[in-house]
Amino acid sequence: MQRKKPYLQPYWWRLLFRADGTAAWEAMDRGPLIPVPNAALARAPLAVWADALLEEAPYELEDLHGDLLLECYAEPAVTDGTPPVYSRQVRLPGK
Repeated sequence: MQRKKPYLQPYWWRLLFRADGTAAWEAMDRGPLIPVPNAALARAPLAVWADALLEEAPYELEDLHGDLLLECYAEPAVTDGTPPVYSRQVRLPGK
C-alpha cells in the first residue's frame, strides 16, 4: 500500500518596513505576495520558518533603522482588512 504524502497548507508572505519617525508601513517588495517554500513547511510549522527568517533580518538589513513586520497569509491575494494567519514585528537597529 502506498502512503499518501501529508497535505501542506500553502502560505504567502510579505515584509513591511516602518522607518523611525514615520507612521506608515511600506511594503519592502511592491510585487505580489511571495510563496513560503514548500520544503520549509515540510520540515517545520509556519511560525518556525517565519521566526528564522526574522532572526536574520537585522544582519541582512543592517542599513535600515525602524521596524520590520512579517505577515503571512493563507491565500495569495489579500485585500485591505484581510487578517494574516501569522505576523511578527522586529526592531531593526541600523548602524
